[in-house]
Amino acid sequence: MTLHVLHLGRDGALMIPVSGAAPAADDPLASHREVAFVDAVGYAAGAVRLGNNKAAIDGLARSEAAVVTRGSVRVAGREVAAGSAFVLPAGFSGMVEGRADALWFFTSEPATPPAGDAAAVFLDPGLPRPASAGPPAEVLVGPKPSCHALNQFTGPGGMRAGVWDVMTPCERTFVPHRIHELMHLIDGEVTLTHRDGSSSRFRAGDTLFLPQGAPYAWKSEGPVVKFYTVSA
Repeated sequence: MTLHVLHLGRDGALMIPVSGAAPAADDPLASHREVAFVDAVGYAAGAVRLGNNKAAIDGLARSEAAVVTRGSVRVAGREVAAGSAFVLPAGFSGMVEGRADALWFFTSEPATPPAGDAAAVFLDPGLPRPASAGPPAEVLVGPKPSCHALNQFTGPGGMRAGVWDVMTPCERTFVPHRIHELMHLIDGEVTLTHRDGSSSRFRAGDTLFLPQGAPYAWKSEGPVVKFYTVSA
């Protein structure tokens, strides 16, 4: 099977069919979770329709990154509005509470909780981002783009999450995606073209999941800013 990008949502609405299966039998969000992707080792992506409900979490057995796209979610005493992102690390304990029909898109991976408490992490696109290398020269089409990135979470299972941008036009040829990635476009537009010739244009407010190995080319003509969560 050739892997394709999964367009999970746009402006808070689900865009693809999902199942009701939870990624783990002890999932504290099982009654609200809808899974769009799961691989052989249990890495998963999909949606959590928390609505106006509460869920108590006691020693989370996975690391989970979330982008809130509808309503808001109160996590560890902090309100997370639509368009914002947070991470619940493995080992997190606390209450999450949905408001205004809350919905978030997630990606999660099994992980061994560290000793002691694990605090929620709130991703901040307003923090300064240092320059990053961007795509390697051998896959670029045209000049080297100006890219920046700030990783804001690294989990015990290898998950990383943060904010990335490209501020100048960027085009690269087909590359099998080397990692699983959940991305939410904060600003800008990008066209992703599959090696089979199919292409889709995504814009701010879109949430995507790119499975490891999916062969895509990237083209953006203006600044793009995104939340990312990646893991091999």
